[in-house]
Amino acid sequence: MALDFGDAGLFDPIPPTTSNKKVKDDDENENSKDWKEDGSDEEKREEEEEEFEDWPTAPPLDILDCIKGYEMVSFDATSVPPPPFEEVDEGTAVKGEDKEGGEDHPDGGEGEVGDGNTSEIKAKDSKVMIAPEIEPKLTEAQVRAAMLSHIASHCCYGKAAAKNMSVKKMEYLPAYHYELQTFTEKRETSWTYAAIRTGYESILGNGGLGSGVPPLPWEIFEEPAQAFKDEVRLVQVPNTASTKSCHRCRGTGGVTCRDCNGKGWSRCINCHGDGWMHDSSGYRERCFYCQHSKHGHGQQDCSKCGSKGKVNCQTCEGHGQVRCYIQLSITWKTNTAEHIIERLDLPVDLIRDVSGQVAYEEEASRVKPIDAFGDNLGIREASTSLVFNHLNSFSDHKVIRQRHQVL
Repeated sequence: MALDFGDAGLFDPIPPTTSNKKVKDDDENENSKDWKEDGSDEEKREEEEEEFEDWPTAPPLDILDCIKGYEMVSFDATSVPPPPFEEVDEGTAVKGEDKEGGEDHPDGGEGEVGDGNTSEIKAKDSKVMIAPEIEPKLTEAQVRAAMLSHIASHCCYGKAAAKNMSVKKMEYLPAYHYELQTFTEKRETSWTYAAIRTGYESILGNGGLGSGVPPLPWEIFEEPAQAFKDEVRLVQVPNTASTKSCHRCRGTGGVTCRDCNGKGWSRCINCHGDGWMHDSSGYRERCFYCQHSKHGHGQQDCSKCGSKGKVNCQTCEGHGQVRCYIQLSITWKTNTAEHIIERLDLPVDLIRDVSGQVAYEEEASRVKPIDAFGDNLGIREASTSLVFNHLNSFSDHKVIRQRHQVL
């Protein structure tokens, strides 16, 4: 049986309606618009990154003030040579102290107090201690225990010989550890800047530029917290501070937000800028995340800048100005040199870590080579070499104090 459908056109394709075609065209237009926006965003982001790299890292030197005594200072630390060392004669200082004590007490009733002050001054300037050499006394049990302890640290050594051997003679061969320490001070100057915070206005008024003549680096009185202990201290040079326009934001107090590139919004990552959310059945509704955006559907407000496109400058903290001043960096450091003398070819590390007995100790503003030991020991030669080496090694440092000892 044949069926003739004639021209019913049941199997002809259904032509698209005008509304469907319009929706399709709108989607294509939106997609092309999104691609264009993405391309422009990437270009703008690259421009912002290039501009960020071109930002100056410090205020230009030509806007900074020329201060007497600091004409060559820049933003790089510059070492300042110390004043020449003036050696004070200890005997003259002690005699002067005794003379003053004699004038104050002509009857001599306070003579003991004067001697006490003299000894204190001498102790402060120089401390010398020579201990007699004491030969250690070890018993046979102590020697055997030391040998067994050494054998136990080696897996292939046997203990039988150490247990059964008899100790007939113990010979004392001392090792000497000479150590020299020089406590130095180094001063460096450089321009620096900081944000103007609350309370700095009074500082600028009292110690700012024009309040007085700035002292030279070595005229500023600073002492270490403890001798022979490393320390770094940063000090503002008085009467050098001034207010300048911020070099990063150019005095505006704000910089372009890098999250949104200054637009105040970014493309919604949930709907991909479409403004609609689609499910698997084809139903769509407005995107929940960007439907209340100030910049329209498909765009999320930037949370970092609050949709303003700018954030506070981190350099000036939004004030538009920075405080420029000369900073003094003071470094106290203990420089150590040592020499070990021994005749048993022992590892140097073993001798260095032993506390031992202090045979000689001296501390002064400048120590001299040790001459309390014989030439055959080599201590005098080592002390002379290290002392003169330290004397010529710190040209840009001020030597505050020295001490050396023999263990």
